[in-house]
Amino acid sequence: MATAAPLAFLWSFFSTILYSALGIVLLLLTLVVANKVFRLNLHRELVDEHNTAFGVMIAGLAIAIGLIIAGTITS
Repeated sequence: MATAAPLAFLWSFFSTILYSALGIVLLLLTLVVANKVFRLNLHRELVDEHNTAFGVMIAGLAIAIGLIIAGTITS
């Protein structure tokens, strides 16, 4: 049973990588869906208009969705 520890480590390593990638994809997908649903133009508001409040709102959305995704993945 000496090979059980390295296999368990590899499994946990690859599952961490997989869940991290899945979380990032879901977060980006949520931002794209929010952009379409609320008819926003993220680039124009942030870059052209320099709308700081909009940037803070998007950051809050990203943090909230990230916490939800992390909680779902770890459960």
